[in-house]
Amino acid sequence: MWEHSGADGSACFPQLLSADRKQVRQTVQTLVLGLHRDKEKLVRSFLGYPSSRQLLLTLCGFLGSGETRLCSDVAYILGTIAENEVGAQRLVMVAQNQPQESGNLLGNLNAMLKWTDDEAVMNAAGALSTMAETVEGRQWLLNDPQIEEIVGNVTALLDSVNGWTASNAALVLARITICESGCRKLLEHPQCWHTLSKLIASLGVDEAGCGMSAAFALGRLCNLDIGRKQTLDMEEAPAMITALEKMMSHEDTGGSKNACFALSCLAADKDGHAHILQNPVFPQILNTLCILLESQEQESAWFAAMTLRVLGSHPKGVIKLREHPKISTLLKTVACSPTAGKDLLEEVDFTLRKLQPLSKPPPPRVDILSANSIRISWNKLVLDSGLEVIYSLFDGDRLLYKGSDCSFVLTEVKVSKEYAFKLHVSTEGDDGLCSDVATATLEGSVPSCPLNFRVIGCTPTQLKLAWSPPAEPNGVIKCYIVYRGDTVIESTSERRCIVSGLTPSKSYEFHVCACTSKGKGERSSLAASTADPGDHAPGKLTLNVLGRNEMFITWNVPEVPLGRLFNFELCMNGKVVYLGADRCFTARRLTANTEYACTVSAITSEGKCESKPVIKRTAKDEYINTTRCLYSPSRRTQSVASPSAREGSDLSERLRKSRTQPRTHKEQFPGKTPKAHHVPSKGSLKGTHKLYNTEVIAKTVTRHKPQF
Repeated sequence: MWEHSGADGSACFPQLLSADRKQVRQTVQTLVLGLHRDKEKLVRSFLGYPSSRQLLLTLCGFLGSGETRLCSDVAYILGTIAENEVGAQRLVMVAQNQPQESGNLLGNLNAMLKWTDDEAVMNAAGALSTMAETVEGRQWLLNDPQIEEIVGNVTALLDSVNGWTASNAALVLARITICESGCRKLLEHPQCWHTLSKLIASLGVDEAGCGMSAAFALGRLCNLDIGRKQTLDMEEAPAMITALEKMMSHEDTGGSKNACFALSCLAADKDGHAHILQNPVFPQILNTLCILLESQEQESAWFAAMTLRVLGSHPKGVIKLREHPKISTLLKTVACSPTAGKDLLEEVDFTLRKLQPLSKPPPPRVDILSANSIRISWNKLVLDSGLEVIYSLFDGDRLLYKGSDCSFVLTEVKVSKEYAFKLHVSTEGDDGLCSDVATATLEGSVPSCPLNFRVIGCTPTQLKLAWSPPAEPNGVIKCYIVYRGDTVIESTSERRCIVSGLTPSKSYEFHVCACTSKGKGERSSLAASTADPGDHAPGKLTLNVLGRNEMFITWNVPEVPLGRLFNFELCMNGKVVYLGADRCFTARRLTANTEYACTVSAITSEGKCESKPVIKRTAKDEYINTTRCLYSPSRRTQSVASPSAREGSDLSERLRKSRTQPRTHKEQFPGKTPKAHHVPSKGSLKGTHKLYNTEVIAKTVTRHKPQF
């Protein structure tokens, strides 16, 4: 029959439209045989046929005939066409416009799922799975009003005696979970717990790949917080981890990869991670991951490295990975391998940073606080592993402190005794190292803090500070050191100082300590603010415009002058134009129609206080656009008659415009296509994605032996 249907099978296409049902059945069987012989060639021929849309509509109508053999073969044909991306798009478009009298494609396939004929059920599930492979088909399926019933019927097929039927049913659920909306549809289904339970029971290695599809679907569902929580709350959760470990250790690479993916999704949060670590098979999981990490196949090694990275993303996991005798060594070997791919190296490097042991800390810092106290401090360590660091401070072999703080104050220090401080760091599972020794010796007592530290004078830019001697000088005081914040600003033998160059109305923090031959004593602290310029500046600054080029400026003396008044300083647009004792000034040679901002400052024995600015504009130049010419008739006649005169006038006008018009310039600013990847695989769902990558596409081919 196939031999007489044409080289590409197109000769038999018109017979699908025949009114003779017997001829239609024979044609459908011929197409099934052709698909088994050369599927790609026949599908290309079918899609390129001029009436392919009518043929698809006719095939969809056959599903409503109720004839078991015909419906089974048609479901197989439609499912195979849907494996082609163009075919899937065209099938969805045709099915959406299918007449009501011929039924609904999804409705007919859903009804076939409950038939007793194994072959028909298998082909109906296979057609649904291939349609759910494309984005268009998947969204069409998810938006159909019968989606809840379809999910229920598909779930019921997971424990089918026919392994290919169960595999196609698992593949439908797996492809629905490729998108987040599909995951939520399953998790919001009234019988969601039943679907999860059936998927867990389907885990394992089988010829048809049902367990592999189930592992992928569970991984995608556990990738959502709500799905992970529902799965962990089930009684079957421990059995699921055990089944995934067996799949990982099996030689079937597809099932092993999807099992790794499901475990990594389950371990993504704290609860799932703890659940896996507490499972009795966790040591076997680590051993299996070591075997996969040594695999020559880059993809299997990547899945193992990715799973190890997720297990090491929590502190407890880091401890477990460190305790394993082979994991760190294997990761370092892979990191140095010249054949390891970039993606694999990224996962390995990340995990190695997590497992990095503690390095030797620097010596602690020692500061003498008083005559009998020393502060020892060190830098806080933040580890990639997330483990808490415990610091132990020793004086020789004597433990002074153990905890998570980064400083310790040692009191009752003895004079002339040498102290040898060293710091030890450790985390859970890592005993760590000790730093080098930092020594300190109190040769004698240092002064206590100066008393009565206060402000005795204040201007907008200066503060005058004073203090009294310390209650316990403990020797001859050589000098006092004054700090602004942590910066030394003066060393003086006096008990007062003037701090200049400050900003008006701003708060500052000052410290002062006394120094003897034994060292610096304790500090006294003080917060002080500079004064507001307020009435200390000249008042009533007035600008009188005298014309285009002059201003007459006056001002009054400050209401409350600071100290003895020396001079006034007048500034216009930031430049000093007058300095003297007068309270007025005439500014000449100004530019017409121009704003001038003026300030006047009072210069006194206590500093300089500036007034608020006053802005005025000079008058406009009324003659700037006036053309100068002679008005005698003879001159006007000469001007009109003389080309040279007109040219001179035009040139003058162009020069004037070029001076008044601004120049402009234009700036020009200069202005990767994501790679789509799909993973065809024989009868299985191949997880070639990275964690949380939803672009994982699985291929399966429904199989049955045609009967003629």
